[in-house]
Amino acid sequence: MKLFELLIKKYKGRLYEYLLESPAMILGERFKGGIFRPSSKVLRYSQITGAFKAKLGFQNIHAVGVIDRYEVDFFIYSPQDKVAGRSKVPLITEVLLGVRARVYVASVDELPEKLTLRIGALITKGFGESILKLRNIISIDELKRSIGKTIQCFRQGVSLKLATRLPFREEIYKGIFGIREIIKPVFGYMFYPTSLTTGYYELALMEGSIVIAPYILLSEGEYELSERRSMSSIDSLVEEIMGDSRFRGHKYSSRELSELAEIYERYGYTMAKIYLQGKISRSKRRDEQYKLRTLLHLLNFIENSHIPRSIGAYIIKNLNVILRMRR
Repeated sequence: MKLFELLIKKYKGRLYEYLLESPAMILGERFKGGIFRPSSKVLRYSQITGAFKAKLGFQNIHAVGVIDRYEVDFFIYSPQDKVAGRSKVPLITEVLLGVRARVYVASVDELPEKLTLRIGALITKGFGESILKLRNIISIDELKRSIGKTIQCFRQGVSLKLATRLPFREEIYKGIFGIREIIKPVFGYMFYPTSLTTGYYELALMEGSIVIAPYILLSEGEYELSERRSMSSIDSLVEEIMGDSRFRGHKYSSRELSELAEIYERYGYTMAKIYLQGKISRSKRRDEQYKLRTLLHLLNFIENSHIPRSIGAYIIKNLNVILRMRR
């Protein structure tokens, strides 16, 4: 297939460029089992295209997103077993805050200047509401000039990488979005829905692939799937806390957990340990001393797991929730 062949034939040779802003978004990866649910840091084709189709009812539409800015926080929740009427083990999920992204859309139908989409996971809990404002309509000539800019960067030794995720279908990555050459691919899989309830996984060209493409789809950033590496250690830590008999029978106040979490996040393990040891030495009640020592055990668990300090603080703050939800 020739470069931009489908974009020219079916989509009037243009891409709509939107500015997307969302206060909080979870671009969930699919992992079976486990406690920690990371969020993808890229706005992949399947998510943004699916959101446009659901909102507008158009089928002849293709979209990709490039995230320019976000901050990371964490949200803990307990999904319910509808049959038993009980909550399951609590899940910790990454949340992207203050998301700002560019979205590029090819559409047969005219698109509005402004629209609201719901994108990603846990939409029913208020995440994913996104405002899109039309910023530009990009012509074929502009896209071709953009590829020229990419080539110039490569000649100057600047390594640019794909900043989104596309299905590995030539009519899409080449015919619509103009990936001229794949120099060093990173392959994975992406879910392709065939109906509201069915679908399959198809081969995808992943973020981090080195390609010759329009400059707007590329970035100099690193795209390592670090969430996959950190997930197992967080899962193991939470399972270890839930299964430890030393935590059973204790009630921790929200205040004491919040204070410990804040000290740990701000100043680290050593200062949090000194803080607890000081409280133990001042306490005259043996049951209170024992309870505080369990928090020392918790600090040791967290420190030995080598997870990010912010997640460790979040686990401390939500210890009561974790202990209530034992399997």
